[in-house]
Amino acid sequence: MTATLIVWETTLGDTLCGTWHAFIGICLVAGASILSLWLVQLEHLNSILAAVFVALGTFVVALLRFLPLLSKRIALCGLVLVYVGAAIEGPESGIVMRPLHIAASTALGAVASILAMSLPVPHLATLEVKNKCKSYVKNATRRMNLFMKAMITEESSEALELAAEAKTLGESAAKLMKNIQKCQDGVLWEVPRLRLTGRGYKQPLDSLKEVEVTLRGMEMAIAASRSQIPTDSIDQQVMDEMKAVAEQLTQKFAQIKTLLPFSAPTTPYQNQKNDAEKSLSLDIMQHLSMSFFLFCTKYLKRDSSSSVNKDDDHQKSLFIEDEKPGWGMRLKHWLPRRQDILLATKWSLSLGLAVFLGLAYNKNQGYWSGLAISISFATKRQATFSGANARAQGTALGSIYGILGYFVCHKFASLRLAFLLPWIIFTTFLRHSKSYGEAGGISAIIAAFVILGRVGYGRPSQFGIERMSEACIGLFCFLLVEVLLQPRRAATLSKKQVSLCFGVIKDFMEQFVAIKTTGLSQSRLPLEEAKRKMQKKTVTLKEFIREAKLEPNFWFKPFPSDNYALLLSSISRMVDLLSFTASATELLSEELKKAGVTWKDNTEQICIDIELFKAKICSSLKYLQEETSTKPSSADQKQQEVGTSSNDIETGSPQGSKRFSITSADEEELENIIDTFLQHSRELMESHRVAENSKDRNKVLLCLGCIGFCMKSLVSETKEVGKVVKELGRRENS
Repeated sequence: MTATLIVWETTLGDTLCGTWHAFIGICLVAGASILSLWLVQLEHLNSILAAVFVALGTFVVALLRFLPLLSKRIALCGLVLVYVGAAIEGPESGIVMRPLHIAASTALGAVASILAMSLPVPHLATLEVKNKCKSYVKNATRRMNLFMKAMITEESSEALELAAEAKTLGESAAKLMKNIQKCQDGVLWEVPRLRLTGRGYKQPLDSLKEVEVTLRGMEMAIAASRSQIPTDSIDQQVMDEMKAVAEQLTQKFAQIKTLLPFSAPTTPYQNQKNDAEKSLSLDIMQHLSMSFFLFCTKYLKRDSSSSVNKDDDHQKSLFIEDEKPGWGMRLKHWLPRRQDILLATKWSLSLGLAVFLGLAYNKNQGYWSGLAISISFATKRQATFSGANARAQGTALGSIYGILGYFVCHKFASLRLAFLLPWIIFTTFLRHSKSYGEAGGISAIIAAFVILGRVGYGRPSQFGIERMSEACIGLFCFLLVEVLLQPRRAATLSKKQVSLCFGVIKDFMEQFVAIKTTGLSQSRLPLEEAKRKMQKKTVTLKEFIREAKLEPNFWFKPFPSDNYALLLSSISRMVDLLSFTASATELLSEELKKAGVTWKDNTEQICIDIELFKAKICSSLKYLQEETSTKPSSADQKQQEVGTSSNDIETGSPQGSKRFSITSADEEELENIIDTFLQHSRELMESHRVAENSKDRNKVLLCLGCIGFCMKSLVSETKEVGKVVKELGRRENS
């Protein structure tokens, strides 16, 4: 079981990490269990005390935030095996020998995992990440070329075909990034010097995410260009600029292979054509999508290493004073939060009840009710019913296969082990299926292992039935406690998370505009933190939507997955647009400073335009936040007091009057604000100091064009989100 939990489509580095985590978990359990068994004495240990000890141990293990997930799973399995075994065998098991025996078995499984990943050829995380990074480079380069062709082509049908091909490549890139994320932590265990030289290591995925966001920006520009730009009106100078940038970007992409710290250093890319770059015409401000596309290419072309180092130095200088007081912040980080206490309570009750009922049903096989829960321990919310169903089906499939295999080759132990090989391959595919997933795959492989790989359990058919019964008891206890302590459905949480996403987007815009007079570069850290918060909320929304699609409807209305997919897509684009706006404003501030133009004194009219735009968009986001909130707003509460509104039973949201986003009058006003912003941008570009500095003039021009495009796109996205929210309200109230 230990080997199965550690070695599951992993690399040597992940296996070394898993071995260390397993060592931590089993040592924690062995020490605590020896002490507790000595205090209670084995002759006094019965089923009730065993369940209580397992529940208390589970609560403590789940509450320790510093323990890795695998350590917690190994520790919970160890708790079940120690206390249930002691309750079954009594004094014969031994106070010290039983915990040590389980610890030795765990160590043996960990060593077997390392050998499996080392022979015949080590499956290294370093090589895996290198190969995936190279594949991503090819993918990103091809997408960039497709975007370039789509932007300058004169045929709309050809542009649509190119964009569709790039979208397909984007899906492949997402899978590559997911694989890199899975393997990159193992690099630190395969290259020990990275763990010793510490804080300078930047994970490859961080740089790839920057590239991916820029490519998504290009995709947004392509989507908007078909409706905004007559291709024949694009200046030839802009076409030449794009072709030159395409060559430079190809060289820049080639440097991604040096993102790994164990790669050989190469000469940094230098933009040799920068001095000969021609000034762009102000007419490009009429084509905002083209301006945004060129800004994306310039933003991607920049040598990110200097900016990254600048960020690290800036963050270190700001955090040094906070870390000086001592252990205060570290202690606060490790202290359990409310959700940690709820999680620990839920798992301790589930495991304790499962152990008690399992021993009551069949004392000799009481292990399996607790182990069915222990191996699937998770610190995050998971799809409860679909996960339990997948584990039950996986256990049944594995047990049936194990019984069949035992009858086919029960006389030869070596053949029984060989019979497991095709099942291991099959469960690998089973794990990637939507119906079973990781929970079902692990349950299926363990169920077959314990029948084909163990002896002394009597007839395999009887043992298989008893084990499936015990596993069902454990899953029933898990579902019961989950429903009683955490009854909120993923559909309700998805709606609440949409409201939170609108809230953090609104907060980012308010914070971004509030610091414009002090200069963005001086207040970069709060904005970076707010941007990470937006991205985190979006990822959480994606997880809730995925879970809501899997959970059964019961007596509730079907989950409107199509509407929530549209909301997720629009919210993700809004987050990207705001990130580009912040980057463009930062770069604009730097370039104006180089030209001797102060941000506060020379961009007053532009700041006023941004303030007016922010006020209108934030007002709409506030309405959307209230509409999607599971709690009624203050205005709706007043209506409820006079009986003009009723509540939805599940979500508690009002069914009264609806307010939705941007009206036609608001849209016209926002268009006027954007036009005024563009006019003031032209006036800034025509000012003496900016006009005479032709070397950096293009950067200022493209930054202003990027901000204008993001403003226009934010209006469109907010309007579309309002339509989707209105449709959601209609479907809920129908």
